[in-house]
This record gives sequence, C-alpha cells and structure tokens, in this order.
Amino acid sequence: MTDQRVGYPERDPFIVIRYQEKRMNKDQVEGRAEEVKGKVKQATGKAVGDRELEHRGRIQKAGGKIQAGYGNLKKDVKDSA
Repeated sequence: MTDQRVGYPERDPFIVIRYQEKRMNKDQVEGRAEEVKGKVKQATGKAVGDRELEHRGRIQKAGGKIQAGYGNLKKDVKDSA
C-alpha cells in the first residue's frame, strides 16, 4: 500500500489517500484471456450452428474462470502476508 498526498499539503497536511496497486499475476491474466477466447468460440459456434464449437467454448471459458480464480486466491494470500 502506498500513501499519496493530494490537494494542498501546506493548507491541510493530513490529507492522505491510501491506494493499492492493481497488478494482475500470470494466472489472472492467462485465465481472463482464456475466458475471452472461450466466449468468442461459444458465440461463434452459436452463430454458425456448430454445437461442438459452442460446447468447446463453454469448456474453455470455464477453465479460464477457474485459472483466474486461482490467480485471485494467490494474490489474496500474498497480499495478506
């Protein structure tokens, strides 16, 4: 967590905003990318009437969601330590 002074510190030196950097780890990034690819496959399969492609898209999307969730868990554990 980092402190950042905002406004006019000479008038009110006690105004401090605390913020936390929002960085994603590798699992979060890859998981979200897989989710997007799965959504595209699912929508494409539905649009062209290819039920197998639609099904594979659903599976890929679910796998991406699991991987992103694992990345979120890793980040939470790291941040709490």
